Amino acid sequence: MAIFEYKGQNIYYQIDGKGKPIILLNGIMMTTVSWEILIPPLKETNQIIRLDLLDQGQSAKQTKGYSIEDQADLVCAFIKHLGLKEVNIVGISYGGYTGLTLASKYPDLVDRMIIFNSAADVDNRDKEMFKQFSHVATLDDSYAFYLTTIPIFYGPTFYKEKTEWMRQREQLLVNFFQSRDYRMSIKRLAESCLTHDVRDKLHKIKAATLIVNGGEDYLIPYPKQELLHSSIKDSVMVAMAKTGHVSIYENPALFISLIYGFMNNPILKYTI
Repeated sequence: MAIFEYKGQNIYYQIDGKGKPIILLNGIMMTTVSWEILIPPLKETNQIIRLDLLDQGQSAKQTKGYSIEDQADLVCAFIKHLGLKEVNIVGISYGGYTGLTLASKYPDLVDRMIIFNSAADVDNRDKEMFKQFSHVATLDDSYAFYLTTIPIFYGPTFYKEKTEWMRQREQLLVNFFQSRDYRMSIKRLAESCLTHDVRDKLHKIKAATLIVNGGEDYLIPYPKQELLHSSIKDSVMVAMAKTGHVSIYENPALFISLIYGFMNNPILKYTI
C-alpha cells in the first residue's frame, strides 16, 4: 500500500510497470480498483500510476468542501513527490475535469493527455444533475441513490446487450450504497464540480491531447467534447460508437487501444 502525504492527509496510489509514466484519474464514483482491466496490457510498456483523489477509494475522506482545482493541485504535488518532471494523463469524466485543470494550470507538467467523456465546464444543466446526486445521497435510500446515479451513466446499446449484467450489478451496488460514509463522499465530490470552468484557460494547454466522446453519452454529450477540441491547440477527437459515459466498461478493448496507441506512438503529427 503506497501513501502520499498531502497537507497532513493520506492519499493512496499504486504503480505498475515501467516506462513512460501515465497517471489515471478516476471518474467521480471510481477508485484505483476500477482501472484493473487496463493494467495487464498497459504495464508492459508503460508505468501506470493509479491515484485516489480526495474522498475517493482509500484516500482521506474530507470534512469540508473543495474544488476541482484543489484536486488538480493535489495531482501536481503528487507528481513532484514522485520526482517526475512531466507525466502523461488519462482522465475520464471527473478525472477529465481534473486533468484539464491540471494541464491548463501547470502546462509544463503534462506531455500527452487523453480526456474521455468530459468537459471544460459544468453548465446550469450539469449543476442540476450534480445537485440531484448531492441531494439523494442524504436520503438514506440506497435504491434511490442507485436509480439517480447509475442508469444515466450507461448507453442504451450497452443496456440492451448487457441486461442481465446490469441486473446483477444493481443488487450489488444497492447493497454497497447503504454506506452513508460512501454516499457523503459522493455528495462532496459532486459539490466540488459545481464551480468547474476552465474554458478560458484551455489555450494554455501544451499537451498533445486526444479527446474521446461516447456516441451514446447523454451525461456529458458531444458538444462538450467539440468545445474542447476547438479550444485546445492541435487536439484530435474521436467518437466511440454505441458507447455511453462509462466507456472504460462499455468498450474496454477500444478504450485500452486508444490509450496504448496515443501514448506510445512516437509520431503524433504526420504531413501528407
